[in-house]
Amino acid sequence: MVFPGLLIALLASIAVSGDTPADADLLVQATAAFRQGVQLREDPAKARSAFRQAAELYEQLRQRGFHSAALYQDQGNAYLLASDLPRAILAYRRGLRLAPADRGLRASLEYAREQVVFPAAGTLGRPPIDYRPPWLPRLAPTLGLELVFCFYGLAWVCLTRWRMVRHPRLLPAAGVVFAAAVLLAGDLIVGQWQARREATHPLVVIARDNVVLRKVNGERYPPSYDTPLNRGVEGRRLFVRGDWLQIELAGGEAGWVPRALVLEE
Repeated sequence: MVFPGLLIALLASIAVSGDTPADADLLVQATAAFRQGVQLREDPAKARSAFRQAAELYEQLRQRGFHSAALYQDQGNAYLLASDLPRAILAYRRGLRLAPADRGLRASLEYAREQVVFPAAGTLGRPPIDYRPPWLPRLAPTLGLELVFCFYGLAWVCLTRWRMVRHPRLLPAAGVVFAAAVLLAGDLIVGQWQARREATHPLVVIARDNVVLRKVNGERYPPSYDTPLNRGVEGRRLFVRGDWLQIELAGGEAGWVPRALVLEE
């Protein structure tokens, strides 16, 4: 489904930047191709072709500098329906980098990850486990920082008032509010650490099935693990050496793969 907000945001960006309306035309074409794919659902081959066309049009918009969570949601959906699982996962991950709290993108990413063929035993290649409490909201850094200062200030107000009137409920209230400030501050610190790590070690997605992680950059070197990786497995780029990348998986496993067999952020 194409978000109406995507068209509004694109038109607004064109108005501000002064670009030609060709970007809006691309979006209209992408929307039409996506709808055509839905209409061709009785013919899977033609439907996949239409969805592929839609995804490629969204990619042209991305390369022109237009970025939004809605764009990546639509592009991910188009790639997924075109049976391009790796590019769908990459698109969803790009969208979540812009809008970490977007539930639609998170649900889409989880569904896409369920389509990845992981080894029957062990955790090799599986995505990272999200230990974040489900009740803890995902906030933009600016809003989170503002709330930290608000809670911290409110805690001191409660504590000061307690010292003045000694009301029994004020001291526990100060403790609760201060704990909320500490929790939010810790969440912001973790988020910033993850953002720096992602900038230093960009996302990669395995693009083919049966990709072997090797100990050194070369086909003649032995595998790091007996089990190959399948398309859709996510990792982080550590080093580049010629046509090879050293990548690290969520579980800390590392190895070298040909650059042509992965998608890079």
